[in-house]
Amino acid sequence: MPLRQTKDPPFCDGAHTKARWDATERASRVPYLEQAERIEGPALDLTDAEELCASARFCHRAGGTWNLTVYSDDPESRRIAIEEACNCPAGRLVAWEKGTGRAIEPDLDPSIGLIEDLQAGVSGPIWVRGGIPVEAADGTVYEARNRVTLCRCGRSGNMPLCDGSHMD
Repeated sequence: MPLRQTKDPPFCDGAHTKARWDATERASRVPYLEQAERIEGPALDLTDAEELCASARFCHRAGGTWNLTVYSDDPESRRIAIEEACNCPAGRLVAWEKGTGRAIEPDLDPSIGLIEDLQAGVSGPIWVRGGIPVEAADGTVYEARNRVTLCRCGRSGNMPLCDGSHMD
């Protein structure tokens, strides 16, 4: 199945009705902190909920957010680790202040956008920013978060959230 069915992107032309789109919701409704692994570092901590990964790859620059968090305490590594975690559109990664326990989150206005991955040649997820609530088909509201990515290719095993399947 091609990742983009519409013939008039980014507009919908109804092609999804002929595609094998499975919108069955499978995403956990457990709050982020209960899903995430906590990684403690000398200068900051990191939480990582891997099942939320949208494969945007912002976390791989400069040796990877995990290595910068765990193995380094120099100010430049700390700055880059925070930047990489804050650039994660899905909110999989969150950096935390050591000592205060305060989450370090980007200041995002409520907005919705589309992620296009020109390097990989694929259309990525819908990027929901700034705490906009996402409502399930049954009316339940998922935990409102600063950064969330929603599947728009129909392949995610973590619907309605993106799990990076558009990269397969």
